[in-house]
Order: sequence, then structure tokens, then C-alpha cells
Amino acid sequence: MIEWLRALSPSLRYLMYVAGVLLVLFVAIGVGVMAAVVVGWQFGQVATDSAETSTLEGSKSEMTSSARALEGTAIEPSSDSKHSEDTTYKASFIHRATAENSRGDYTYIGDPRINGNPDAIVLISLEKDIGAASYNHNIGVWYEGGAQQWAIFNQDRAAVPAGATFRVEVPRASAKFVHYAGLVNTAGNYTYLDNQLTNGEPDAVLSVTQNWNPGGGRGVYNNHPVDTVYDAQVKKWAVYNRDGASIPKGAAFNIAVSAGAN
Repeated sequence: MIEWLRALSPSLRYLMYVAGVLLVLFVAIGVGVMAAVVVGWQFGQVATDSAETSTLEGSKSEMTSSARALEGTAIEPSSDSKHSEDTTYKASFIHRATAENSRGDYTYIGDPRINGNPDAIVLISLEKDIGAASYNHNIGVWYEGGAQQWAIFNQDRAAVPAGATFRVEVPRASAKFVHYAGLVNTAGNYTYLDNQLTNGEPDAVLSVTQNWNPGGGRGVYNNHPVDTVYDAQVKKWAVYNRDGASIPKGAAFNIAVSAGAN
């Protein structure tokens, strides 16, 4: 090839040189154009993908924001506190002990509003004019985990007679609490309550029921009649054993405060 070029005249060699340069130039321009087209297409794809991703992310953010907004405006069930001014109790009914619902010293209450809930707070009292005068037992409530039911029991462990009649009341959440007798709050036959519903409220109306085992498990007996009293010196209410007997540590009491007492 080199010998062939040397055989040509200078003018022809020059023309061949110019033609080669032009060919290289055209090839270079063509490659550049193709590269620009490819890069431009890829950039367009990336931009499109980014835009789609951005849109999806924006939609996702909007959906999340909408979901949060819906959560914030979701209608919730009415709480007990919203109705506490109407009545202290959300349930009040009569329970009569029978051979079917009683086991020795206790009788199952068996109500769906408290069944399966060891943390329920239940108030009981002997129903007036139905054997109350002759019922010589201190009573309380306890949770029987096996049956998953609350029961009324005799503190002296005597059998509950068939026909014994009790009023059962389930306070609203805003009007109830459980009090535990401890070393700090108990002295002799008094145990002092410390709750915002009762502190500094001498006109409050309290109801009390002994609770053998709040939350389930083992409990503490207090076979004594109980009542409540307000101590003006310390501005607190107290549960006390009316017969003067000391309240055992760990004894628990369900407390209900009548609506509007504050």
C-alpha cells in the first residue's frame, strides 16, 4: 500500500490525503451525533423515570398524609368520662344466688360486661328488704380465673345461701379506682385514699366494696365490716374497719365516687 502511494504523483497523494482527512472527519461527526442521540435518549428516560418516581413518592406522601388526617378525624367510641355527669354507673342490676350459680362461699355474677376482665371494678351490696337484715356475713368480690368470672363471696368463707340477693354496680371509668392498703397509707383500722377524685372533696359520695384479688391471682381477706370517712385534717378520705380491727396490708378496695360529687 505504501509503495502504491509513493508511485502516485504529489497532487494525487495530496488529494488522497484530503479525502482521508474528510473521511475521518465525517466518521467523527457521525459518531458524535449518534452519541448525542443516545445520551439524550437515556437522559430523557432517566428524567421520565425520576418524574414517575417523584410522582409515586408524592402520591405516597399524600396518601400517608390523608391516612393520618383520617386517623386524626376518626370517630372514636364515647368514653365513660363523657357520660359521668349523667350517672356514676354504666351497669346496675340485681343478682340472686342459686344452686346453679353458686359454689360454697361464693356465687358467680356472670355478666358479659365484666366476664373475662380481671381488672374490672365491681361494687356490690345486699339488696335492701330482701334478706339483708338476716345476712350476717361480710362480703366482697373476687375474680375466678378458671371460670373467667367475677363472684360475690363471704369473707368468713361460709356458704352463700340460695336466694341471697345482691345489687351489682359497675362504675364508669371516670368514677372508680382500686385502693390498696400499704405500710405508708394504713394505720390501725384506717387506710387513707390518695386520688384526685377524693382528695380535698369532703362532699364526695363514696361507695366501697372489698376486692379480694384485683387483677386475679391470690388475695387478702378482711373479714370485717367497712365504711368510708373524710379526715378534714389531712383532707383525705379513708376506708376503715367499723369494728376497730386493723386492716391487713395488701387488702384491696373498689371505690366509686358519685357523679357530680366534685
